[in-house]
Amino acid sequence: MKGFDSKFLTELKLKCDIADVVGRYVHLERRGGNFWGRCPFHHEKTPSFCVNEQEQFYYCFGCHKSGDVITFVKEMESVDFSDAVKILAEKAKMPLPEVEYDDEKVKEQKRKRQRVLDLLKDAAMFYVHNLSDGKAGKHIEYIYKRNLTPATVTRFGLGASLDYDGLPTYLKSKGYTKEEMTASGAVGEKNDKVYDALAGRLIIPVIDAFNNVVAFCGRIIEKKENVGKYVNTKETIVFSKGKTLFNINNVKKVKNEEGIKDIIIVEGHMDVISLVQAGIKNVVASMGTALTKDQARLLKRYVETVYICYDDDFAGQKATIRGLEILKEEGLDVKVISLPDGMDPDDAVNKLGADGYRQFIVGAKPLIDFKIDVLKKTFDIKTTDGKRKFVTAALKVIKESPSAAEQEDLLKEVRNLTGITFESLKRELFGLEKSETDKQEIVTPTFSDDSGNKTLIAARFVLASYIFGKPYAYETDINELNFTLPVHNEIKDYINAKKRAGEKVRFNDLYESLAEEGEEELSRLAGLETEENKQFDKTVYFADCVRILKIAAINEEMNKLISLAKTETDLERRKELTVKISELLNKKNKLATRRYI
Repeated sequence: MKGFDSKFLTELKLKCDIADVVGRYVHLERRGGNFWGRCPFHHEKTPSFCVNEQEQFYYCFGCHKSGDVITFVKEMESVDFSDAVKILAEKAKMPLPEVEYDDEKVKEQKRKRQRVLDLLKDAAMFYVHNLSDGKAGKHIEYIYKRNLTPATVTRFGLGASLDYDGLPTYLKSKGYTKEEMTASGAVGEKNDKVYDALAGRLIIPVIDAFNNVVAFCGRIIEKKENVGKYVNTKETIVFSKGKTLFNINNVKKVKNEEGIKDIIIVEGHMDVISLVQAGIKNVVASMGTALTKDQARLLKRYVETVYICYDDDFAGQKATIRGLEILKEEGLDVKVISLPDGMDPDDAVNKLGADGYRQFIVGAKPLIDFKIDVLKKTFDIKTTDGKRKFVTAALKVIKESPSAAEQEDLLKEVRNLTGITFESLKRELFGLEKSETDKQEIVTPTFSDDSGNKTLIAARFVLASYIFGKPYAYETDINELNFTLPVHNEIKDYINAKKRAGEKVRFNDLYESLAEEGEEELSRLAGLETEENKQFDKTVYFADCVRILKIAAINEEMNKLISLAKTETDLERRKELTVKISELLNKKNKLATRRYI
């Protein structure tokens, strides 16, 4: 099972109750025999995400995702299978066994990943040593200029790159190959020669939530034309900008030790460092890129409320809107911190102190108010054309609010700005609401390719009935049935293996025992078990499904015999084939009566 002993994984899943684990990420409420909540994998207003505690799996009727507790942690933490197991084993206080990988590709990928992590850790220590060995005068001067304390330098593991050759030479002495150096992103290559990718810069290590150094950011310490102030090392096997938040490791530590209610997102690494030094610890940076869904999901693991504080320029404000919308889509409560006079967070906290900066947090605005503020700067409402465009755009924003009181408050603000009467704006808003059809989220447990494929529908229901231990299923020997999909035959083999061993069939075992291609089929089976439709007799329906599968097998056999009979030249042999076809036809006719399918 993906490198781990099956008994270990079974014990791990028994100790890590799925409702408990999912409940740390998603607000769940018990309804009937299951828990329900809003799906963490797609945006939805009505809860359609179901956690089946008895069978220990989850299923979403909206996006059709399903899995066991390991799959859930893997998705939510954006980690691979092994790391998800490690997280759960830590929670369950279970020691990890030695893992033997059968797949050589997986084994090699693991080895490469670990070598890159080891190299980056060694590189980080090399940079730290450079900063303290007396040769990094300009780097130290820059640190003093930024008023960074020794404690801050240590907390963030700041270091110094002195030249192009020092890092590659050091890494070579540690036994790393040229291929491993360039794979880490810390070392570049040109004309067959390797060099420090961040040569001459102040080095800020980027550390993930598991305290692994995954990348570096380099800040120039002397002004140079056409050179970016900050440069991140390239994306690698361990680093993706869109899945990383700078300082998330320290935020995780603060949450565990002190607790936090919210997180502030800023643009730059130095913004984070300055705010943390001032005592504002719940802050991360978005790696200089537009916020992504992966980053939003990463934040949601820690808090429900997020403040976003980007530079106070127009481009920054437009980026803020995009980021807020992504955060909101992931179910976070999001607000905007506006800073005065073109300040960035680093300037604000250094000039006004932590208390001064906290006043801006108190005055943070919800997304809808911030959008209106941006529209004020976008259109010149002193002109007729600008005023009309502003009103049209503002009404579309106001329409997004589900609150009538909030809509009225915002309409009054637009009235005060434009001089257009409240009644006119209200009529215009209601007209807009009538002219635009709101998108309704449709939640359905069925799949488009099911319709018209009776054999596939029957196969899924029969397998789901066996897996989930329905008493009516075990009155029929599963070996009497044929399945056409390879994944269905894999599930059949699993059921037989458990039966021979006298062990319980566990649906959530299949998420580890089947190949990834089988996960979609597992989602469909999970949906059948989760659907609480009591309007039909499932015992009779199961019998009908069995008949459908048997008829499909007969049809397949008949077609083979008919093809043979057409080409057979021996008269006696042809008669034998005709008799067999007739027998199969009679057998099929006896099975033909059915009620549901």
